[in-house]
Amino acid sequence: MIKKLLLSSILLFPSIYFAQVTFTNATSNLVNPNLTSGVAIGVCDMNGDGLDDIIRLDDARYLQIEYQNTNGVFTRLNYGNLAGTGNEWGLCIADVDENGYNDIFTGGAYNGKKLLIANSTGTNYTSNSLSGSNIFIQNLNFIDIDNNGTIDIFACHDEGVSSAYNNDGNGNMTQDNAGLINAVSTIPSDNSGNYGSIWVDYDNDGDQDLYISKCRLGVSNPNDGRRVNLLFQNDGSGNFTEVGVAAGLVPYAQSWSANFEDIDNDGDLDCVLINHDVSSIIYVNNGNGTFTDITATSGIATELNDLGSGGIQVIMEDFDNDTFIDLFITSRYASHALFKNNGDLTFSKMPSPFGLGSDNIQSAAVGDLNNDGFIDVVAGFAIGYNSPTNDPDILFYNNGNSNNWSEIRLQGGPSNINGIGARIELHTATGIQIREVRSGESYGTMNSLMTHFGLGTQTAITKIVVKWPSGIVDELFNPNINESILIIEGATLGDNQFTNTDIKIYPNPTKNNVTIEGLKDITNASYSIFDISGKMVKNNSMFFNNEATINLSSYDSGVYFVHLKTDSKKLVYKVVKE
Repeated sequence: MIKKLLLSSILLFPSIYFAQVTFTNATSNLVNPNLTSGVAIGVCDMNGDGLDDIIRLDDARYLQIEYQNTNGVFTRLNYGNLAGTGNEWGLCIADVDENGYNDIFTGGAYNGKKLLIANSTGTNYTSNSLSGSNIFIQNLNFIDIDNNGTIDIFACHDEGVSSAYNNDGNGNMTQDNAGLINAVSTIPSDNSGNYGSIWVDYDNDGDQDLYISKCRLGVSNPNDGRRVNLLFQNDGSGNFTEVGVAAGLVPYAQSWSANFEDIDNDGDLDCVLINHDVSSIIYVNNGNGTFTDITATSGIATELNDLGSGGIQVIMEDFDNDTFIDLFITSRYASHALFKNNGDLTFSKMPSPFGLGSDNIQSAAVGDLNNDGFIDVVAGFAIGYNSPTNDPDILFYNNGNSNNWSEIRLQGGPSNINGIGARIELHTATGIQIREVRSGESYGTMNSLMTHFGLGTQTAITKIVVKWPSGIVDELFNPNINESILIIEGATLGDNQFTNTDIKIYPNPTKNNVTIEGLKDITNASYSIFDISGKMVKNNSMFFNNEATINLSSYDSGVYFVHLKTDSKKLVYKVVKE
């Protein structure tokens, strides 16, 4: 009886038992505290120092990057005006040429598709306009669609079929809908209405599937193909089948954006979908490739319905580090809202966590922007859908609490260098949490590539498991808590984990040189070297003979990772320098 009364009290008065999540305005730490973004905002480590940075487009046009420093303030790169005219709508970030520095892809309403490639020091960018059909860009994703170890592009097109771009391995992109994915509507239409896109392994089979939120303003027929959401199931061989209706993820609504995370910690990814003509929806994954609508029993059904046509983005993170994923929804009209996960498939609205009163946050990106283990927010304000107001962006630091945490950074080798598409499991005595690494989420925004886990009062991690897109599985046992951890693909598998290849590296350990043997009949072989912190210490050096020597005599003693790239494969070797 006492337990029943306690549970009833928690549900009626959650703030009594759950600490309030609050934020502090830290905009004064920025170089430009007066910037106005619009919608496209990004948070990502741009220079490889392990700290999240802020990527913004002033007046939705002028690129500025503010780099986080360890002293709590930021430094800035003011790139300036992007090519073309008009506002940018979408933004995603990844290292497409694998030089150790992340690149930027952005675009808008028929104003070009701009791929900004970082130089060899990460201090500036060269803008390349992609060829192919001109499109009205909404959301953007970097994703290795064909799982060949290089990062491709998926671009939502508002007024026609979305575009996929194939990476040749050097960061050069070619439009290739036929070879990668042809994301056409199952109901014949002009294929317009593509707004939010997210790549996710919804069916736990180890490959990345695609969900597209469809919305076509002025179309009232719910069965019109221009507003019927699409779920493309990947068979693991690059063949995609549309299964949205069978999976239960088609509400026949004007859908704006979606996100997927495990809200009940049961090992599969659940979905929150923002709609504009019916209530927004929380779907729980049934574990068999289908979903069930639990909005009515979620505790926030009224709030989700009250969003009306205002909802823009849904961000799913553990903001209070209690081990459960919370929901942050931005909005045009209704006020933004932060919903705390109660741990029982219900949520409670946090009262005014940002202290903004009636002002509504329309766009936001998140990451750890003061390196304290709690998720912070960069907030933007707009009118319409993508026109900045006169209200400057705000940097909100999470005030945090006593809960513990872990943050994971990935560096791929055979997989793409950012580990996009990887599944991370964190095991503790109380269970398992899962996350995926994504570039481009919700609607037009980029959240941190660093994966964040709240541990609550847990004081130990049993192990961290990384399931890479290549199929390699790394396991790190008993890592420290309250730290940012770098995991390099294959690092836990031994000195030479690729025993099925004719390519060998020896001696290992070594005092001076290592030899690469087995390059006969292989063309365009090159290598890069990374140290144990993930810093690239040698970039993209070519081999010109069948057996090549790498001189490590000038390097300090320690562990290094040799990334070997050929025309047909990508390999990683761990080398110990004595």
